[in-house]
Amino acid sequence: MKKKLIYSFILLAGLSLAACGGKGKTAESSTSAKHTEKTSQTTKGSTTKSSTTSQSSTNSSSASSETKTSESQSAVKSENNTPAKQADAVLSQLSSDFPNDRLPQAILTSRTAEYLTAATTSAADQGNFRILYYAEDHGIVVNDLAVNDLQPIASFEKKTYGSADAAASAVNQIIDNGGSQIDLGYGIKGYQQGAAGSSFLSWQEGNWSMVVRASNIGGEVAEPLAKEAVAYLETAMLPAPQNVGQISLTASVSDSYQTNSVVWQIGTTVYTIQHFDAIQALKMAVSTNQ
Repeated sequence: MKKKLIYSFILLAGLSLAACGGKGKTAESSTSAKHTEKTSQTTKGSTTKSSTTSQSSTNSSSASSETKTSESQSAVKSENNTPAKQADAVLSQLSSDFPNDRLPQAILTSRTAEYLTAATTSAADQGNFRILYYAEDHGIVVNDLAVNDLQPIASFEKKTYGSADAAASAVNQIIDNGGSQIDLGYGIKGYQQGAAGSSFLSWQEGNWSMVVRASNIGGEVAEPLAKEAVAYLETAMLPAPQNVGQISLTASVSDSYQTNSVVWQIGTTVYTIQHFDAIQALKMAVSTNQ
């Protein structure tokens, strides 16, 4: 009888322990589920935040384009990237966002020493868009809100008009053969005259009209920059305007990306490149042929 009581006690103790063990396992599973749910919510929140940050960039309709953009963004974020690799990733993403146009492939004054990034308008309108380029000392994702506080170094813009005549008029080509004649080399003659404290040196190359402005007040001279531009374009090919193109360069050194411009018309479309550096503006335009 005593032996049976001992066995009963052991059996009851075992059942109690089993019940406690089952309860502990259930609580652990519940905690794990809550943790998983919290992680899922955090990921969802991060995704939403990332989506909001990149709102101005293109929402690609194809899965392959989305994958390519994602890969480019990852490349931009990588801490192991060199400035050149990071620039390639940015340019690749921009080409993916705006596949119908040849975008500039040469942007920076010193590509090996600076990181390139950009901010764009929505790619939903492929006929009208604008890209602002930035050069910083660290990599920044395209369309990151941080660029709102930064100074652009260059821009590329596409604008579509209702007719070819309207587009040609928007180029605002200036042809001026007045003033004193100056030999710019390579058989090209320029014409220089002054107005309102500035001197303007103009010349023609094909459908392109070109002008260099220099400030008389600052003692600037337009001729050296004009000759440098002519020499460069002897070895490089600008995009061919259908009817008209206008290049306006400034001898002054400036931080404003709007200082120098290259504008040309193709059909009903007008393309505009701006850069704070005169020769780099030309190189940007030439690189659209690459």
